[in-house]
Amino acid sequence: MERDTIIGERLTSWATAEGGEHVRLGFEDAAGRACAVILPISVLSALMMTIPRMLRQALEARFADGSLRMIHELGDWRVERAVGADASILSLATPDGFEVTFAVATPQADRLGQTLRHSAEPSVAVRAPVVN
Repeated sequence: MERDTIIGERLTSWATAEGGEHVRLGFEDAAGRACAVILPISVLSALMMTIPRMLRQALEARFADGSLRMIHELGDWRVERAVGADASILSLATPDGFEVTFAVATPQADRLGQTLRHSAEPSVAVRAPVVN
């Protein structure tokens, strides 16, 4: 392990810096000491896109059959029309405030609607999910 590696045991806080250019993540390390990392929004955005893949790879390493997945309970959803595009904006949110938003082209939205209406059969059996 590298000399400056922090082994975080739990996330304790987060805050957006004035002006919104950086975010501070507070952690507690294995010895109970408070530590923090400050990241520019560009790095936070890259992490946001990478963390689901990192989590999936960690779960696959622990459960070789690939059936365990991290899922989130859907709390709310919103569909808006994208201005100037043949697409919708689909926002999905959990009850605790995690939200992700997608641009969905009209043909994809049509297929998604059909799939949801017909309750597609799962292609593979999966274990009971790990709910965050």
